[in-house]
Amino acid sequence: IAALSVELMGFTPLTDLNFHQTLSDVTGTALVLVGAAHCGACKQLKTVLHRYQNTENALPIFEVDAVMNGGIIQALTIFHLPALFLYVDGHYHRQIQCEATLPALQTAIQQALMQAAEEEP
Repeated sequence: IAALSVELMGFTPLTDLNFHQTLSDVTGTALVLVGAAHCGACKQLKTVLHRYQNTENALPIFEVDAVMNGGIIQALTIFHLPALFLYVDGHYHRQIQCEATLPALQTAIQQALMQAAEEEP
């Protein structure tokens, strides 16, 4: 049942154990959502990301459960959920911060891609 629900969500799960290895195998640009099941803002952003997946040129989306993967939370110095990160060719590019709407998300991704990559926290 868990595999089915992951499939329905449409986001590829990442854990402390496979985070960097999985992302290093990704060619192109990808989004990583860090959130928690009990987080209302995370649920709202996930709804927007599901809509985003149905748009032309949507990026692959990976998801990290913050409650179960404290190593990633520490490594990326995450203090607030949800957190959304952009990776390019498996490398950290920058954090995405925007209003949880489809137009704001699309604009934020485009703007982030035009900026130079940052160091991973």
